Amino acid sequence: MQVTIGRYDYSLDPKNRLVVPGRYREALIAEKGRHFIMAVGLDHCIWLFLPSQWEAFLEDSKTSTRDMKGEKARAVKRHIFSSAIEAELDEQGRLLVPQHLKDHAGLKKDVVVSGAGNKAEIWDSKSWESYSRKQAGPSFESMAQDLDL
Repeated sequence: MQVTIGRYDYSLDPKNRLVVPGRYREALIAEKGRHFIMAVGLDHCIWLFLPSQWEAFLEDSKTSTRDMKGEKARAVKRHIFSSAIEAELDEQGRLLVPQHLKDHAGLKKDVVVSGAGNKAEIWDSKSWESYSRKQAGPSFESMAQDLDL
């Protein structure tokens, strides 16, 4: 399975198309994949999976929800899987961001595509900067101190 890394700043075009970073397109080709999987993500982002990453996510979700019962587990599964789409690239290496995912992430024009290891995340650039400043940065600093890095 590929590891997704890096930060890339892009703009949505007027038709809600987004350029996929070259390294992610190359990884898709290496997997002989035909499309990415996009789904709602946590913290108001969109998750973007390579096919191998999506398969691993499905396996992990089976394992992690095996002991979960009831409405909460069903609601989480329904929320993620009902939002998921197969996103094919056009000839210019762009994918179409559907309106329901664009609304979920609050995407305007400027976006950040951020590697998150087992997937990429698509953020509105202002939301990403706010999250980085208020949550990710302090969490990193705290954990680094705990680990004595």
